[in-house]
Amino acid sequence: MSTAIEKGYVFARLDELEPAPILAPGAEDDGRQRFDVRRRFDITSFGAQAFRAPSGVDVIREHAEITLGEAGQEELYIVLNGAATFEIDGESIEAPAGSLVHVQPTAKRKATATDAATTIVVIGGTPGKAYEPAPAEAAEAFAAYNAADYETAVAKQRVVVERRPGDPLAHFNAGCFAARAGNADEAIEHLRRAVEINERIKELVATDEDLDSIRDDQRFGELTR
Repeated sequence: MSTAIEKGYVFARLDELEPAPILAPGAEDDGRQRFDVRRRFDITSFGAQAFRAPSGVDVIREHAEITLGEAGQEELYIVLNGAATFEIDGESIEAPAGSLVHVQPTAKRKATATDAATTIVVIGGTPGKAYEPAPAEAAEAFAAYNAADYETAVAKQRVVVERRPGDPLAHFNAGCFAARAGNADEAIEHLRRAVEINERIKELVATDEDLDSIRDDQRFGELTR
């Protein structure tokens, strides 16, 4: 990668970045790509990533920035090239290259590419809260998970839990990875801790397919009561 670093700045072209892992195990490849801009530039004050997809594919998957009942990031979407149709809380917006779309955390949104190789840059941050970048091991854990290397995913996520012991999602993800790896005891322990920190984790525990292998465990049933 030809990247120049001179006197306080970094320069790179998006096409020079390696696509980051995006597919869950067994998921069909629809041509969508993700680029971890924040990590590539070592940005620590706001989130930044980019997505690219062929025409007809959702560049931005439908979601709202709400986690465990709390509003999270507001996001600025920049259509770098191509074009997309945004749907935000039921309203459609045609966004050609050069468009800027700012979306509040609670609004449900998605963007579907209407041109080949449509690329959208996403910049996000939580209003009134300093940005807290996730440990590098969090991305490494999901990369291993996406590659179905669940033992490595668990090992990486243990580091995340050590660094963020009060983060319920860190424990929840560790539980999911451990369940996939066939380690029921560790999975239950992480999930129990996640529920202790925030009971709304029970909503995720009840539906996440990663936990199917331990649903018949008596201890699992106690988690959702």
